[in-house]
Order: sequence, then structure tokens, then C-alpha cells
Amino acid sequence: MGGLFQNDDDCERPACDDVKSMLPSSMAEFEEMKKKHEKRKKKVECPPGSEELGLGTWKLLHSMAAWYPDQPTKQQQNGMTNFFQTLAAFYPCTYCAEDFQVSLEKSPPKTESRTDLCLWLCHQHNQVNQKLGKPLFDCNMKNLDERWRKSSASECNR
Repeated sequence: MGGLFQNDDDCERPACDDVKSMLPSSMAEFEEMKKKHEKRKKKVECPPGSEELGLGTWKLLHSMAAWYPDQPTKQQQNGMTNFFQTLAAFYPCTYCAEDFQVSLEKSPPKTESRTDLCLWLCHQHNQVNQKLGKPLFDCNMKNLDERWRKSSASECNR
């Protein structure tokens, strides 16, 4: 398959299979999918509230950390640090953005390895959960990998 998937060997990530299964395999299939999409009644989409936005953001961040390299290059480390700083600057919830900026000043992202990043992010998430009165997650790599990288639950295996 061309385009998005030049290197199918690098697609052990669960999200890759989802994307590949949604892509048309031919122009005829693409045209058929386009017609079906146009026929669907358009649903009004509202901007996400803080809870929906937060849940989606945490899913993205934990998934990124779970697939971060075990031995990242300096460029990858700098990119991830910059990503978190940019997220904190532009996050659409002003209170959340300011709170995250303060957290980053106290504890900058630990990007030296996948383990460091996963544990740092889990602790950041727990700080937010504590402020919101939500349960805390047990931050260890076994739990984090089970939740965000490769679950052993039969419902998660495709």
C-alpha cells in the first residue's frame, strides 16, 4: 500500500491497524466511500467541554509516551519537551494551561527514555486527578504498558 504506509513493518501500534482498515484499497472503493459519506445526515458537532477535551488529551499523551523510543535521540528528546511546552501554552482550557505551565516549571518532562517519560506523565496525570478528586493510577511500567501499549485483555486484541 502506498501513501501513508510506506513502511508496513513499523505498524505494531494498535492505531495503525485501525487506520489501514479504514483506508480504501482502490479509487473505486474511495468513490463509493465518498458517496456513502455524503448521504449521511450531518450531525452538529459542538466544541468539546473540559472533560471531553481532557480525556482525549490524556489518551493522546499516554499513547505517545507508550510508543516513545526506549533510547531517544537528542532531537527526539527536544521535540517531546517542546511538544509539552507548546501544549501547555496553547491548551484550550485557560485554567488547565496555566496549571500545566506551573507543573512543567516544577517538573520538566523527563525525556531520556520511554520509561522516564511514561512515569513522569503518569505522575503529572495523578497530580491533576488529585486536584479533581479522582482516583490515582499506580504508576509502574507494567500497569502503564498494559493500559497504553499492549493490553492482554481479550477485548483489546484485534
